[in-house]
Amino acid sequence: MSKQTYRVCFCFRRKFRLAVSEAPEEIKRVFEQYAEKGIMSVDGLQRFLVEVQKEDKATREDAQKIIDSVKHFHRKGLNLEAFFKYLFGDLNSPLASLGVHHDMSAPLSHYFIYTGHNSYLTGNQLKNDSQRGKASDEEAWGKEVLDLKGSHIADSKNDLDEEDEEDLEDVDKSQHNLAPEYKRLIAIHAGKPKGGLDEWLKVDPDKVRRLSMSEQQLEKAAETHGKQIVRFTQQNILRVYPKGIRVDSSNYNPLIGWMHGAQMVAFNMQGYGRSLWLMHGMFKANGGCGYVKKPDFLLNSNEVFDPKVKLPVKKILKMTVYMGEGWYYDFHHTHFDAYSPPDFYARIGIAGVPADSVMKKTKTLEDNWVPSWNEEFEFPLTVPELALLRIEVHEYDMSEKDDFGGQTCLPISELRSGIRAVCLNSRKGDKYNSVKLLMRFEFITP
Repeated sequence: MSKQTYRVCFCFRRKFRLAVSEAPEEIKRVFEQYAEKGIMSVDGLQRFLVEVQKEDKATREDAQKIIDSVKHFHRKGLNLEAFFKYLFGDLNSPLASLGVHHDMSAPLSHYFIYTGHNSYLTGNQLKNDSQRGKASDEEAWGKEVLDLKGSHIADSKNDLDEEDEEDLEDVDKSQHNLAPEYKRLIAIHAGKPKGGLDEWLKVDPDKVRRLSMSEQQLEKAAETHGKQIVRFTQQNILRVYPKGIRVDSSNYNPLIGWMHGAQMVAFNMQGYGRSLWLMHGMFKANGGCGYVKKPDFLLNSNEVFDPKVKLPVKKILKMTVYMGEGWYYDFHHTHFDAYSPPDFYARIGIAGVPADSVMKKTKTLEDNWVPSWNEEFEFPLTVPELALLRIEVHEYDMSEKDDFGGQTCLPISELRSGIRAVCLNSRKGDKYNSVKLLMRFEFITP
């Protein structure tokens, strides 16, 4: 696999030397710092885990397990090749395997909830297959109560949206016709009182409501009633849904809802794109259970959070993008470029409150299946609790749109310090078999 040939025309072929995946210079220096005579012992690896990876509770037993998991010829420790293999391995994820670790005993209004919209569809809103999703509604929620006794059950997006426009009087009237089997299941009633935003967002200390807004309604309301929305969501449930013209199953920026405390930011889960990548990233937290505890500042009734106010920087995320590998194994050699190896670059950034949101870019490395960027970035974070790390890789194309090379999105709140192997996913969120980036994360207090 030392050389690769690309056919340019009938009589001309180009040959390229294939780069070998090897440890970057900084990784070599770190290895030498904790190794003796070319071998990193159990004690040396434990010190590396504590000092570089910031795993304060790492034991000699943890270090020994890592050594045992890496197949190599030195039983007493890791040589450079084995150490590099460990760093790029599945055991070295940027997110800790904590499982469900948030307090799950708080009121429902204290959580962000993974919420689908038209989840029974697999395509766009007009032409779609509603039979071949991951799970039917019956499989996901159980069988419906059969005796509806003349009641009307909303069964489409339009029905739900029309229901949300009704005022509380109409909702109360409709409940008289509701089958008792369903009525017992309704704990939080939905509706919009008459009188506009001020009435919608009034908080009754003795009653919990669910309010639904389209993405457009929320954006307009946030301009004039941002703090009121946050106060409302401290006790009540706010659901946000995509605007009706999104017939292509696209989505909107979920941070608008989350920074205002909205629990149910409903998405078209059957689509894909950057907005959905953010949704996937947020709910990787708390073991991926679908419930993420809202940060305390969104629940503080004494000092209500104002999403419009720019806050001081709490911490700085310092990040190094060393290199990437795996595309050679997961893609055909002409997938990115018919006449040469790919020209990769990475886009790294933050999705969060407006003050924190930014994207940066590495240099483009030409004709290389194993790009070694070795570039450093810094991201000041004013609200790290809501920040998501965005990572994308693209292949530069001079004449057409750049090709997609992978993406992932990670919650900053659960990002581990140290040198980590970051797995990349397809556009639809499916993990690639081999494609990974080697990166380093450090949190600095300003």
